[in-house]
Amino acid sequence: MNNFIMPLKIKNEKNETRKVGFELEFSNIEIENILQILQQGFDFEIKKKNKFLYKLNSKYGEFTLELDFELLTKQKLKNSLKDFFKQVSIDIDENSINKVEDIIGSLSQDIVPYEISTPPLPLDDMEIINSIVKKLYQNKAFGTKERFYNAFGLHINIEAVSLEVESLLSYIQAYMILQDYITQDADIDLARKITPYIDNFKTDYIIHILDETYKPNINELIEDYIQYNPTRNRSLDLLPMFAFIDKKRVMEKLPDEKIKPRPAFHYRLSNSMVGDSAWKVSDEWNRWVWVEKLANDKNALKDLSKEYLNYLNNFLNFKNWQSRMEKWIKSH
Repeated sequence: MNNFIMPLKIKNEKNETRKVGFELEFSNIEIENILQILQQGFDFEIKKKNKFLYKLNSKYGEFTLELDFELLTKQKLKNSLKDFFKQVSIDIDENSINKVEDIIGSLSQDIVPYEISTPPLPLDDMEIINSIVKKLYQNKAFGTKERFYNAFGLHINIEAVSLEVESLLSYIQAYMILQDYITQDADIDLARKITPYIDNFKTDYIIHILDETYKPNINELIEDYIQYNPTRNRSLDLLPMFAFIDKKRVMEKLPDEKIKPRPAFHYRLSNSMVGDSAWKVSDEWNRWVWVEKLANDKNALKDLSKEYLNYLNNFLNFKNWQSRMEKWIKSH
């Protein structure tokens, strides 16, 4: 059974089936157990990069499993230890350095999650991530809600229908209108809300972009976005998309940001509820489909943009916007 609702636009501008990638964080499970799950349950072929980073070949493409800690996965810690002992003239063997790395890795696993990243999956192959989550749950993996400090997330990278400015703008506007309702409906965990990583868009940018006179070209759209949002820390991160379109412009403006260019919306909001038997990744994807519906309904997008602007500009407005969005969603 496929639990993923299909969006209205299934094809990209090349008339190919759109693709979606997932990044899933979780803990409370040994990496050897995770590898066993992926190898035996899904016939993945394991390629070890180091003891904290693995690539896994599959019929879907290459998955990645890693401890989400750059010091370990990129072996920065090991290299730093070697340099340190060399500088203080202490001769230390590789085995001793490995032991130090193992100790730090073990200590970090309680607060640093493992992450499984999928390759871009065609829309009709997304159910594989639900199957992986089910196996992780059966093996006692934890997600966001298990501990108060588990700010674990699920990121979804949704290939754009088109890179034309009109299409991108409609998706951004739709998300602006829906972001507060989605945050409430998804019951975003406090540990994640208090971090800066999934900040929603601020009112000044929303007002700017929903104005009916705002008709930017692609350069203006990118420049305005960076001016109002000079960070990756948004619940919908558009920097990978804009870097794919104009890498030079984005990197010159934000040279210190770690940005992976790709023609996709980087949707970062969702909890990772791996420890909840009832939770599915498709639950979070299906909330995104509301954005797809509104972005592709020109009349509704125009009307709701005006209505939301009036709501934001009316200081004494006692209207509940979440209720308004719930009514619209139920009618569509």
